[in-house]
Amino acid sequence: MESTIKSRVLKVLEYKHLNANSLSRILGIPQRTINRQVNENGKIGMEFVYSLLSKFTDISPAWLILGDGPMLCPKELGLLAKECAPFYSDLPVTAGYKDTYDPVRETPSGYISMPNLYAQFYFPVLGTSMEPEIHSGDIIGVNRVESLRELDSEKIYMIVTNESRMIKRCYPHKDDPELMWCVSPNYPAFTINKSDICAIFHVVNRIERL
Repeated sequence: MESTIKSRVLKVLEYKHLNANSLSRILGIPQRTINRQVNENGKIGMEFVYSLLSKFTDISPAWLILGDGPMLCPKELGLLAKECAPFYSDLPVTAGYKDTYDPVRETPSGYISMPNLYAQFYFPVLGTSMEPEIHSGDIIGVNRVESLRELDSEKIYMIVTNESRMIKRCYPHKDDPELMWCVSPNYPAFTINKSDICAIFHVVNRIERL
């Protein structure tokens, strides 16, 4: 296991035969920023990590972020289906802020395997409404919930509408069965019409930000 994420990034650059200049052109990130984060004393930022994973889908997110497993993702679809879940670095879940939901963008940036913690999908988190339980920059693993009747107020959910992807706790509305309360520690609670929900997912695990 590589000791730091910076050393793993350097290993990726060596494997891809890239330097800061060529990587800058590929990622669209200023060369000065890459040099500061990778070659100098700066801290590797999550936006840089997500950009790297988005371009190099053969690199394992679990390895790059946590140092777990091999550097490269499994190539066999059967292995991916059984052992890994797709990670969508370009589709952040907003914790407190609106973000357009685009159901067309289905190509994963990579795959994540978390032993004994199965999740169907992984997404990065932006925003602070669920802190201190979930931080901006974390990655959450989610499983789809088939029925709103299955919701548990003690659990955290990713709610997808045509206008947003957000993580909240959910409570029934006492006076209107068509509405549902969305609650988080750091923002005022609000109601959402159940008919506006495209999909809902239970947050089953979390990869903590760097």
